[in-house]
Amino acid sequence: MLRFCLLGVALCAALIAPSALPGLFTPVDHALNDWRVRFSVRPHVESRIVIVDVDEHSLAEQGAWPWPRETLARLMQTLIDDYQVAGIAVDMVFPEKRPNDRVLADQLQRPEVTGAVVFDLEQRNLAALKFVLPPAMPVRMEEGAPQVPGVPVVTNHASLMPTRVGHITPIFDSDGAVRRLPPLVCGVGSDCRPSLALAAYASMVDKPQLNLHRGRGWLSAPWELSLETDDGAAMVTLPLNEDGSLVVPYRHSRQDWTSVSAVDVLNRKPDPAVLKGVIVLLGGTALGLSDVIATPLGPVAAGLEPHVEILSALLDNDFPVLPKSGTLIAGLLLLPFALLLGWLVRHYDKPLQRAAVFPTWLFGTWVGSALIALAALHYAGILLPLSPLLVFPPLAVLLILSTELYRTGRDRAGVFALLSAYLPRSVADRLSAYGQVHTTVDASRREITVLFADIHGFAGLSESTSPEIVARLMQRVFTEMAEAVVNHHGTIDKFIGDAIMAFWNAPDDDPLHASRALAAAVDIQKRMDALTPFCEELGLLPIKVGIGLETGSALVGNFGSAHRRTFTALGEPVILASRLEGLTSMYKEQILIGQTCASALGLQDVRVLGTVQIRGRIQPVTIYCTNS
Repeated sequence: MLRFCLLGVALCAALIAPSALPGLFTPVDHALNDWRVRFSVRPHVESRIVIVDVDEHSLAEQGAWPWPRETLARLMQTLIDDYQVAGIAVDMVFPEKRPNDRVLADQLQRPEVTGAVVFDLEQRNLAALKFVLPPAMPVRMEEGAPQVPGVPVVTNHASLMPTRVGHITPIFDSDGAVRRLPPLVCGVGSDCRPSLALAAYASMVDKPQLNLHRGRGWLSAPWELSLETDDGAAMVTLPLNEDGSLVVPYRHSRQDWTSVSAVDVLNRKPDPAVLKGVIVLLGGTALGLSDVIATPLGPVAAGLEPHVEILSALLDNDFPVLPKSGTLIAGLLLLPFALLLGWLVRHYDKPLQRAAVFPTWLFGTWVGSALIALAALHYAGILLPLSPLLVFPPLAVLLILSTELYRTGRDRAGVFALLSAYLPRSVADRLSAYGQVHTTVDASRREITVLFADIHGFAGLSESTSPEIVARLMQRVFTEMAEAVVNHHGTIDKFIGDAIMAFWNAPDDDPLHASRALAAAVDIQKRMDALTPFCEELGLLPIKVGIGLETGSALVGNFGSAHRRTFTALGEPVILASRLEGLTSMYKEQILIGQTCASALGLQDVRVLGTVQIRGRIQPVTIYCTNS
């Protein structure tokens, strides 16, 4: 359940982050959208629109720009009268007065011609035009509709004003590329001007009008701009973003456009069939005209490309839609991938499987969501948000892996705590570092001091007392004994029935092993005396414990089989300490100390009790006890 909650958090964060952190994600959005545009370009020749290009060849033959008014007038007249084009959208302005303006004005004011105007969208306080533009197309706006404000700053001189103008003002993104264009720019009052492409297209409609309204349907854009006839019938609908901008529908490569050189038109070289009945976009691509922009298709493009792309989409009534519910759609798209990851992590828990699951799912989600996004654009014309598709997979993997690392660390700490309860801490550390148990012999011979402590009369106590009381008693007794050993830097070897075995100077070196073993033994006796009230509470007599101590060379390490192993000590001091503990009742002493241990203690704080024959040894053994 925790994994699925984390996947939900990752999914919500991926959907919210692009709008919450625009400074971080805007460049990412641009890069991803440009990638999608380049992949979605489908080669198809556009013959309904012809670019009449003032190119390098034209400048070489006709001279530098600007050309004489007569030349420009003859170019337009040739297109309209000789080639019978349906319309001319002029992607250039003539702001200065020049000789023979009247000749050019006669052609610009013909009904087939749409002129251009440039707006200042950035409120740079540029000087506004001092004359009135031609009448604007009627526009109806729903309440709350977004308006792109602007000030008209550059257009044709008043004496060259055509009967209809459209703006040629792009929106430059933070990286300088043109990806959007305002289909309407509104100046003072209700004077809203359509884009050049929209104005040229509307010229073919009788009494056109524009209607800006909210998008209808959850797959529609936030706002829609409809071009309608005088009876209200919609000819074409443009999907707009929340800010009223239009995503330029880049659908063609440069080789798809039908383009003729302006000088060839002047010389009547093009085949009339190429130009008859088409819409002409008159512009320039020559470097000297400085009309160069960056687009998703490349860093260098002619400034007329966005207009010709929009005009082509208007003819097809085919614009890509960035749905107002795009974030929700992206979430629904990613949800199956999130559930798949949760299922994979739950069912493939082996280390090797996990190592394959995460990268496979990560790249699979990226590829799968990218293909779905491309298919949505290709077949449905829907622009899905791409940043969530990029961000969610690594974020989900990061959160799940963080949880797995936490659980691994927690489990490792639990295993270590469990090992530490059965093994010396240093041994548990080593096993945790290895990550596995080695079946080879891992032991060394070293001098140790061994302690055996046993409860006197435990057999009779077990027979006369309930198991529950015995369990409570032994839990408390062993706890006190273990704390005494650990507090004096000893290693608990094992609990044997009612006895405990411990040793010092293994696995870690301890030069004071004998004295610390004796101190632990004395501490055990004090703790047992302190248990008298607890024993009385249980209805038992006070506990008596016998302890044997001996020092000597022993083999210390991990012993056992591949199925079960234990860390213990083997050797003579272990046997002698056990035998000495068994003699405590006979000598009526709580602590008996072997000869080697007493020598290690420097015979201080001990006294000789005598010699005794130990079972299993030929020579008698001198035993000692504490002075107290």
